[in-house]
Amino acid sequence: MPRAAVVLIAAGVAVGAPAAADRAPAALKKIAALAPADDARRAVVIGVGGEVYEPDGKGAWVHRLQSSTADPLVAAGRAGRAVIALGGGVVYRLSGNGWSAIRLVQHGKAILGTGVRSLAAVGRQLFALDQLTKGEPTRLAVAPGNIVAIGAGARAIVVATEAGLFRLEAAGAARPVAVRTPAQHLRIVSDHWAVSEHGAVDLTTAKLTGWPSGLAIGVAATAPDDALVAIGASRTGLELVTLRGGKLAREPVGVAGTAVGVVVDRASRAVIALDDGRIALRDKGGWTMTAVTDEAPAEHPGAPPATSE
Repeated sequence: MPRAAVVLIAAGVAVGAPAAADRAPAALKKIAALAPADDARRAVVIGVGGEVYEPDGKGAWVHRLQSSTADPLVAAGRAGRAVIALGGGVVYRLSGNGWSAIRLVQHGKAILGTGVRSLAAVGRQLFALDQLTKGEPTRLAVAPGNIVAIGAGARAIVVATEAGLFRLEAAGAARPVAVRTPAQHLRIVSDHWAVSEHGAVDLTTAKLTGWPSGLAIGVAATAPDDALVAIGASRTGLELVTLRGGKLAREPVGVAGTAVGVVVDRASRAVIALDDGRIALRDKGGWTMTAVTDEAPAEHPGAPPATSE
């Protein structure tokens, strides 16, 4: 199966009032999600109205492309190099001149998957957005019931249906996934991980790793080595939480707010997008904060305005 970047969930968790230095910019931006990249610094920030904030290579995310979508966006990801997004049950693809809708079926609302492949579903039908057949997304399978969530790995896919969880592999029929937590209480992150209010669930072993007391988990994704990464909120602010090799690590970010996306790359760089337009970036020097911005209007050359003597 071809690989794509991690697709992220667009739900967030809010915490108490931030310190003055960490408050949101005066002109609030409504951010929906973060479309990842192999280098976290190249992740693209997506606004609720379809605004696209692209990295400028200097540590800032700038809105240049004038584009919008018919419905508010709630999630974003990558299909190969293309940025995709979901809003109002419609999957959109970003091109050089803006967003266009991807037709999956004639009728029905789509959902967008999470994990290392770009997948979508309408009803019982599962589609690969990163694998085209005659120019259209490839239909991979028909599930036993309506698909309500999708988590993809390099070799397998987990779908949540009204009847429970099922694992689909490259060869072979779908088989049930045994978990102790009711499927309706899980948020699928990949074929390996799901999260609940109480902890992280390893979908290959059904093992539950509990969250630390006082920590509410919001957005979650997978790192390139298949570790689980998530953003937790406590009374003191946001934390980057990593579950790797059965060990849970916590790292304060130094900011409070509502996270809508997180990306961690192979160099351990991390980017966290907040719903108000702030961006937290972890590089070699630790955490720094910036915010999305609009490109300044182009200057119009010409004679200066006339003045009276």
